[in-house]
Parts: sequence; structure tokens; C-alpha cells
Amino acid sequence: MQTLEFKNYELAPIANFLGELKLKARASRGRSKLFKLIFDKNKEYNEELDDVRKAYYETDGNGNFKMENGDRVLKKGGDVGKLNAELQEVMNEKAVINCTEYLEKFNALYQELLDYPYELDNQTALIYDLLMDELEKLENEGN
Repeated sequence: MQTLEFKNYELAPIANFLGELKLKARASRGRSKLFKLIFDKNKEYNEELDDVRKAYYETDGNGNFKMENGDRVLKKGGDVGKLNAELQEVMNEKAVINCTEYLEKFNALYQELLDYPYELDNQTALIYDLLMDELEKLENEGN
């Protein structure tokens, strides 16, 4: 199966990076499709984080976190160390994105990004490298 794999915590920075790219035609369409898939995965990830948090923080009758001084209210006996460990585990889980349906568009995005004419620096360059590694694997699987 042709997939892209990222860690959950990488999803939002990749989506933000995709949104900033200057692309045309098929590459832009590939970006849009990938952005939507990443957005959906990131939504699932945030829901998982909230599920973990609900075991440690108090909630009201509507399931919303109770807040005090801008912070969530920890349940009595709540162990912040365990909470952080569980959150870290979810953050590092793989988010697998099935690419079969949009393979041609993702290949066009990859080809366009190979010679991307704009300068990338610092965090943007790292995200570019991460994305390109995954798109390259996808491109190689297709050949």
C-alpha cells in the first residue's frame, strides 16, 4: 500500500508548510489533497490527546474541561507525570496516510518540490526535508 507516514506531532507543522508553498496546477492540487488528508489526521490526533486528558482533568456536564486561572483543573490524585507520558506516547505515534487515490497528484507535488525555487530556512527546511523523504518513498514505490 502506498502511504505517507509522519509522527502525530509533525502533522500541524507539515500542514502549515504546505499552506505557505507557492505552487501551480497539478502540484497545487496535490498540495490541496495532501493538506486535507493531513488536516483530517491532525483532527484525529487532537481528539486522542483530549481523550487522554479527560482521564486526568475534570470536565463539566458537556464534556468540556473545567478551567481555573486559564488552566485545566487536575482531578484529585491525578498524576501529571503519567499524563505527560501518555501524551508523549500519542504525540510519537505514527500517522499513516493512504495515498493511492491521489498518487498522481502527490507525484506532481514531489516533482515540483524537487526544484522548488524559493529559499527555505531553519524549521521550514527541516519540514521540507521530512516531507520530501516521505514523498520520495512514495515516488519510488510507484516505479
